[in-house]
Amino acid sequence: MSRPDRLVATLWEADRHAAMLAAALAEWDRAPAADWDSLEAHCGHARPVDQVLFGFLKLQDVIGESLVPNTLAALKEPLAARASHDPLDRLEQLGYLDVDAWLAWREVRNRLAREYPHHRELRFAALLAGIAAARALLGCYTQWRARLAP
Repeated sequence: MSRPDRLVATLWEADRHAAMLAAALAEWDRAPAADWDSLEAHCGHARPVDQVLFGFLKLQDVIGESLVPNTLAALKEPLAARASHDPLDRLEQLGYLDVDAWLAWREVRNRLAREYPHHRELRFAALLAGIAAARALLGCYTQWRARLAP
């Protein structure tokens, strides 16, 4: 697959995850849970949360694994910038993302993977952080996407 085709395929995938994430966030916003007990008591709260978190993970994966290298390739960045450990730094220099925000989203992802069986407040705080991170990641992708040719 050629470079332009890889970028097109990546954008197609990212667009799908972004659309699903946006819909899940809108559903959550219509009826957010006030606390963990409310979340567990009403299936209507849990479904959008699951979709928000799944969309957050999937969009983060496609950005990190595909959009980062394919954007740099499309911008004809030197191979060294794409192959080294700092492609995120280069994209930050170019105005595509904020590395500190990216690292914070990765930390939120790690917190979401942990279980806190006897700490409802910690679970709910991690969930709210995940929702906020998903919203921010979606905003980042939307701006990034707008800078790339369709």
